[in-house]
Amino acid sequence: MYARKNRLDGFTLIELLVVIAIITILISLLLPAVQGAREASRRIQCANNMKQISLGLHNYETAHGVFPPGRINTYTDGNGHCWSAYAQLLPYVEQMMLFQTINFSMNPDPDYSTANSKANMTASITQPSMLLCPSDPAPRTIVVGGSLWSVHNYLLNVGNQYSLVQSPPEGMTRPNGIFFENSAVTIASILDGTSSTIAVSETKRSSLGAPTGFSPAGAFAADRLGGFVITGNNTAGFAPPIRNDIEYQQICEVKNPPGFQPTRGVKWVYGAPGHSMYNHRRPPNSPLVDCRGGLPHSDKSLADWQNLSLNITARSHHPGGVNSIFCDGSVRFLRNSINISTWQSLGSRSGGELTTTDY
Repeated sequence: MYARKNRLDGFTLIELLVVIAIITILISLLLPAVQGAREASRRIQCANNMKQISLGLHNYETAHGVFPPGRINTYTDGNGHCWSAYAQLLPYVEQMMLFQTINFSMNPDPDYSTANSKANMTASITQPSMLLCPSDPAPRTIVVGGSLWSVHNYLLNVGNQYSLVQSPPEGMTRPNGIFFENSAVTIASILDGTSSTIAVSETKRSSLGAPTGFSPAGAFAADRLGGFVITGNNTAGFAPPIRNDIEYQQICEVKNPPGFQPTRGVKWVYGAPGHSMYNHRRPPNSPLVDCRGGLPHSDKSLADWQNLSLNITARSHHPGGVNSIFCDGSVRFLRNSINISTWQSLGSRSGGELTTTDY
């Protein structure tokens, strides 16, 4: 008879360390795949939001014969009532109750410090879910001028030129996109073809806001792409337009710009560059700064109205590009590496440019 040995089976220290190392490697390989799958899901949801907007735009066009104006402007001194296309689109995206809370005879960007300004507070702080891209981690409400504002991720295409108004200063070209000041673009006027013209593209929302109404230089130094440069210092009469690429470089691409607004994608009800409007001068997610000419608020003089201009491009948190709504109702993903001429031609409705289908 042999005596049995008392032995405990188990891992040695070396075996345990090897197992831990293998598990660590597997986790490191798995996490990017999980994150990639989550982003793919978010991008699909973002595209679905844009399809809802596209359907609303075409419902509006069917009812009125034109796409909604990119922004309304009454050209009243200090009271432009500059409501965005989204404010007008609400009944066509199943938001009639929200639409009925709006008083369109008042400005869309008050500070709510007076009793009559509070009339539009409901719409300004309400967040329609279809206007938010789930890939954007920025806050869903931002403080501007002491008031809380809701945000969004989908900017309206002004065109591939700088001006936003129909009667721009000398040396500037009228906007040639789908949404601009007091626009009334018909399907028939999109001569380049609805499948070759973009209506809406994504943007990255700002996260800082502007609690005092005007941001200090530190906001620009902290994140030069976190908002948009303005050409003036918030003083009436000192807000020159951006007329061309050279002026954009001279006024906007500077170390210490005259002003900076970290409010891109803030105030979806407000029709203004950066807030709800962009153009096609630079490719998506350009490393150069976004910029707007003219005063940053609708409290303007008649002369200041004409200076409203922009060089604000499409941006997104999706790797490699942005989603865009085309005028035929389709939503397509456009790469950051898109040819600049192609990108600019997709921004105009009647330029007669030849575009490739390889975006």
